[in-house]
Amino acid sequence: MEGKLKLPEPLHSLLEGIDFSALTNFYGAPGTGKTNLCLLASIECIRNGGKVIYIDTEGGFSTQRLSQLTPDVDQALAKIQLIEPRDFKEQGDVIRSLEKKSPDMIVLDSAAALYRLEYADPDKEALPANRELSRQMSILSSIARNKKIPVIVTSHTYKNWETERNEIVGGDSVKYWSKVLVFLERTGKMAERNATVIKHRWIPEGKSVKFVLTQDGIKPASGFRLF
Repeated sequence: MEGKLKLPEPLHSLLEGIDFSALTNFYGAPGTGKTNLCLLASIECIRNGGKVIYIDTEGGFSTQRLSQLTPDVDQALAKIQLIEPRDFKEQGDVIRSLEKKSPDMIVLDSAAALYRLEYADPDKEALPANRELSRQMSILSSIARNKKIPVIVTSHTYKNWETERNEIVGGDSVKYWSKVLVFLERTGKMAERNATVIKHRWIPEGKSVKFVLTQDGIKPASGFRLF
């Protein structure tokens, strides 16, 4: 495997594939399609003969959903190493251990769920948790570059009431290490979502596309076009 990993349309046209050697971050509110994109990318990696390490911090990985997305669910499960850390420290231990492994793709879904639990603990200082999250993201970015594999992470958002903008949980450290940032949001139409490029190494910021979540994956929204 080399180069780029193909996603179903219209995400492939938007991103021109998932870039190897870079950390790609899909972020948005719950239910915007983040895990679906992680599963679809994992299936494509496996179809190309690869193996996936899938770190699930929220219990979002579903064998039933995987079986809807691919007829070869048993083959997919055989090629996916599912890891479910129980806390933020364990998440860090898992990520550090990846430097000694040889997967063809890594998924972290989500990067910030266990971090938020750590951050919200009133008995703990926020700064160490922020530093640890930054370190974890830097390790994943380094693995992508050194091993030349796609690394996908997902992140949550929160509402900044001063700017009225949806901000990524984890802040600047997550933004810095994510070489590709894609914001996912609902459009108000049933099952329709909008994906917007926030950061990319060559695709213009603000480029977006609408897609629809379906039982067997995603498909272009009616009147598909890139904006």
